[in-house]
Amino acid sequence: MQRKDENMSNSSPSGSGSGEHASSGEATGENTGLNGHSKRTRVLLSCAPCRNSKLKCDRATPCGQCLRKGRPDGCLYAPRPEKQKPGKSMASRLKKLESMVRGMIDTEGSTHMASINKKAAQQDPGGVVVHGERNISYVGGTHFMAILEDIEDLKSYFDDPNEDEEETHDPYENMGPTELIMVSRNVPKNIEDLLAILPEKPIIIRLMNRYFNSNSPSQHIIHVPTFLKEYNDFCENPHGTPLHWIALFYMVLALGIFFSSFSAPQELESDSPVPAMDRFKQYRGAAGWALIWGKYSQPGPYTLEAFLLYLEGDFVTNRANRMNSYLLSSVLIRLMLKMGLHRDPSKLSNITPFDGQMRRRMWNLAVQLDLLVSFNLGLPSMTHAVESDTELPTNLMDTDFSKDTKELPPARPSSHYTLLTYPINKARVSRAFFLVVEQAHSLNVPSYANVMKVDAQIQEAWNDVPDIVKMKPLEQCVMDPPVQVIQRFGIAAIHQKSRCVHHRRYIVEEPPVREHDYSRRVCLEAALALLDYQVTMHEASKPGGMLTQNGWFIAALVALNDFLLADMIVVLVLQNDKYWEAAGEYNWIARCMPSTVTRGELLRSLRRSHTVWKDMASGRTEFAKAEGVVRVMLRRVQAHLGVETDDIETTGAKTSGSGDIASIAGLTIDGSGPSTSSSGNGPEAERFVDVDFGTTAPDLMATDDTTCQMESDPPWLMQNNYDWVSSL
Repeated sequence: MQRKDENMSNSSPSGSGSGEHASSGEATGENTGLNGHSKRTRVLLSCAPCRNSKLKCDRATPCGQCLRKGRPDGCLYAPRPEKQKPGKSMASRLKKLESMVRGMIDTEGSTHMASINKKAAQQDPGGVVVHGERNISYVGGTHFMAILEDIEDLKSYFDDPNEDEEETHDPYENMGPTELIMVSRNVPKNIEDLLAILPEKPIIIRLMNRYFNSNSPSQHIIHVPTFLKEYNDFCENPHGTPLHWIALFYMVLALGIFFSSFSAPQELESDSPVPAMDRFKQYRGAAGWALIWGKYSQPGPYTLEAFLLYLEGDFVTNRANRMNSYLLSSVLIRLMLKMGLHRDPSKLSNITPFDGQMRRRMWNLAVQLDLLVSFNLGLPSMTHAVESDTELPTNLMDTDFSKDTKELPPARPSSHYTLLTYPINKARVSRAFFLVVEQAHSLNVPSYANVMKVDAQIQEAWNDVPDIVKMKPLEQCVMDPPVQVIQRFGIAAIHQKSRCVHHRRYIVEEPPVREHDYSRRVCLEAALALLDYQVTMHEASKPGGMLTQNGWFIAALVALNDFLLADMIVVLVLQNDKYWEAAGEYNWIARCMPSTVTRGELLRSLRRSHTVWKDMASGRTEFAKAEGVVRVMLRRVQAHLGVETDDIETTGAKTSGSGDIASIAGLTIDGSGPSTSSSGNGPEAERFVDVDFGTTAPDLMATDDTTCQMESDPPWLMQNNYDWVSSL
């Protein structure tokens, strides 16, 4: 009976009792019956000896039958047959190709293509913006996404409505990108720990108020009515709020603490015994981890705003290592490129009016910040190699538009001061400065014709600035808000700095070419204007001055290198006797400058600048060193001119044993910068004075304060080279 059951269980589908036939049929997967229908594949469970002997196998390894017969090595089982899928149709193959292309676009596989406007993409082959479920990506004409349009057409041709969708496994589905945010310590364990860092609601409201009333250069990238609505939603459902909005929220609080430490430090002391800088670092660290957890490398809503404020927080406090800001600004620019902010919204089909306005605000601010950081380090900026057509933002108040706006209202007149008046005009002047820096970093010698072309663009940008934000004598600003006065100073300082940097090489040209007299005149005029701004704003911010209450804000916009640049240009002109020879061939001053410009007048301007440096130097390391540089330069110039030097005090920075200050003040910094000529046939040997002390003399201008303790810094030193108004 046992042998009969075994025989039945191992018989072939055709009724044959041969075990070999059964094994052969099952092994080859021939499962099609006479009627053409496929049959279920049978799995061989018995070992080969038991199956051939028609014995019952206990399916062990080796089985009991083989052990009793003394042949354990021959106890072998047939492998399980592989399931053979039917051949895929052309439609399924195209779907597979499409999924592969999408996988190349987005590792997470979350990009949704339904938002692409095909007609607009054909009109503008430069690229489109793709809105995904979790991120937003810009796709250029060279991207794999470009072939998806053809795939869609082919897929519709071969599409089989009866074919089931096949679930495709993505090997990268659970692999998130490696995120990096600098100096983010004290890692929260989860979202509960992240939210537990928040202070009490009254403190939150006050810190938000401090930030949005601080005149911060980044303030306009946040649409205030929308942010307040989102804050109320956050209060109702904090766990349902996007992580990158939480990062933005924490940066608003962190910067609110920063501004409160200068305008109302007593409030921070009453809030918590924790020092203000420690609270700032805690909130900024929380923002950093929220950016990481939200995967900022796949940017979406709120990512750029949060990252930009995170960069600003590093810039205002991390004076000891500007390279951090340089790296973070590079990452920010690349994230913006990924989202297509370098393209103007009018060139993209699926950008709402609200998003378009905010994208323009963020892009223009990020470009300025990248330019400022790279210029201070003497390095090329990220945006020099980026071709962008993004326009300036429209002059509108936040109350003029919202997320539901279908079409932006007409721009307010340029004569009407708004929150955007200063950022727009500052961006306009900064674009001209961008051209100056780009030419300065060029590896090819620019011809004088190209130099004059950029000079014309500098002047054109300045002419487009409305009078409402142009520098005026303080006597004419008595009825103006102090913030507007400071912003005028900032925009004018960028303009004059552009002229100085652009034409400074011709001050030291040997021999001076008469064709370049214009450049020397412009450079000296701009330097004298900068020194006049320095004295004017310093006097206005003293106790009793019209800008006394905003003195800390004025202190923030002091760009150390800008005024040292102006001082050195004046010194170079004073000490060059060729420029002052009566009826001399090289006396361009007599030919180009007003008769009021004399050596005595230039010397008085230098003395006034030294007085300002001396007032600022008390207890402030960086300004004390700057005062030492100007003091030694002044003493050497007066000795050269035979002027009494006893009136110059010796307080301030001390000359180091290696004579760093003396060597710089003696103008011994030579370089190999190329000369520009009208012919452009080749470079000429010339002395090029590099006045960017932050780059050429790091030991001299580096701050000794590496602890970055905000509460111990006086207002004039609250951030090194952070130009709140004129540089950002």
